[in-house]
Amino acid sequence: MKWTEESMQVALTSPGMLFDFRRYDVVPNVSWGLIKDGHECDLLCLSKSGVFHEVEIKVSQQDMAKDRLKVNRHRKPPHTSTQIHCVWFAVPHELIDAAKGLVPEFAGIISVGIHERVIPRFHTAVERIVRTMAVNVVRKPKLNKQARKPTEDEIRKFLRLGAMRAWSRRHELTGLLGDKEVDSEPVLADTEGR
Repeated sequence: MKWTEESMQVALTSPGMLFDFRRYDVVPNVSWGLIKDGHECDLLCLSKSGVFHEVEIKVSQQDMAKDRLKVNRHRKPPHTSTQIHCVWFAVPHELIDAAKGLVPEFAGIISVGIHERVIPRFHTAVERIVRTMAVNVVRKPKLNKQARKPTEDEIRKFLRLGAMRAWSRRHELTGLLGDKEVDSEPVLADTEGR
């Protein structure tokens, strides 16, 4: 399977996985409105204990190597943000060996993969293949001792960003909004008949 950032986000937040969306409040691609130093978080997860976990997603070795060359907060001394409790790097299972050499020492490493099992059918001769996701912690992150719990205002902004992401995605999926040209006049609600 060729992993994308979006498919990795789904794998990491699926029920029973490390950042299960039923146990964590999770918002993808947070790049404005919350994190003070202005960097983008591929996944920002708020735990029940009230601390932020950042997950940086890398889908190729080139992506990891390119990121290593960047001068950003991941290459500065560990945990310069007081908002992030710990940083994780999530990579496809086949990139684990490369990740161990390229991911900063302060960050945790998560392996994401798909396992296939053949399940025999007893009442017919047909077998079926069951695919399951596997999300494993390869290395735990070092905790940022300067990190603080988010304020109520920061939590509200975080949840608002999540709602904005969900509604933007719904609009995208329905195709009702966007840059499409329309030949007809807009339809207005009939408020006089009420």
